Amino acid sequence: MSARQITIIANWKANLPPSDEVDLARRIAEGLRSEGRHTVDPSRLRVLLAPSTLGLVPVASLIRREFPTSGLQIAAQDVSAGGPGAFTGESPADHLVAIASAVIVGHSERRRDHHESAEVVGRKLARVARAGLAPVLCLGDDLPNAETEVRVSLVQSQCAQALDAAAQHGCAPRELLAAGLAIAYEPIWAIGTGRPASLAIGEAIARGLRASTGMVDLAVLYGGSVEAAAAASWLGTSAGRTEIDGLLVGGASLEEGHFLAIVRAAARAAGGA
Repeated sequence: MSARQITIIANWKANLPPSDEVDLARRIAEGLRSEGRHTVDPSRLRVLLAPSTLGLVPVASLIRREFPTSGLQIAAQDVSAGGPGAFTGESPADHLVAIASAVIVGHSERRRDHHESAEVVGRKLARVARAGLAPVLCLGDDLPNAETEVRVSLVQSQCAQALDAAAQHGCAPRELLAAGLAIAYEPIWAIGTGRPASLAIGEAIARGLRASTGMVDLAVLYGGSVEAAAAASWLGTSAGRTEIDGLLVGGASLEEGHFLAIVRAAARAAGGA
């Protein structure tokens, strides 16, 4: 059985106003409590909620105030490439420390809509790690019909560019790994389409990233049209884990029943009840 921790992240994007995010977080936390999810070793299963920027503080406050033993953690959906200062509208990593434990960096929607380059993504990785937060680096291809080898090579190249940029900003790959680096493979052609990549593709990406980075313990997640019914096939069982160490969940995380089903599958794979 793999010793790598399983990570499940609910990425709510900008779908809900903060009040609805708080309500959803409450329902998820209550569901976890009723199912006894606290019995799962937190070193083997990590569950994070990634609210919108406006929802970060109220959701984090709710979890800490009313569900301190739920095991739920908070992730930010993005972070500033720069530090604190006179930067209107930015969210420096140093300011997220008391709110979140992880930060999503380089999501395909950020790259597409905000033209984030590998250099910008690398700067953000360095900022997150130096602040003591765990970076979740998103990588992906837009090649729905490509051969697996081509897809793996492209994602390896994206990873190398981001890690090189982080190193240029003072954060070497070993420091990123020590900070809790995880990589989320999110094929752009699968996001929101209802047509996820195959497990074979995901596992090839995971093996390729571990080989190219030399990080044998690197956690690799999958994201892109993740559905509750398929969660178990992505993660495997405690007796036979796949190469995928978790899921970055978008649309399915907006309904607590679907998300809790994914967490149940993850708990079984992690060796919990």
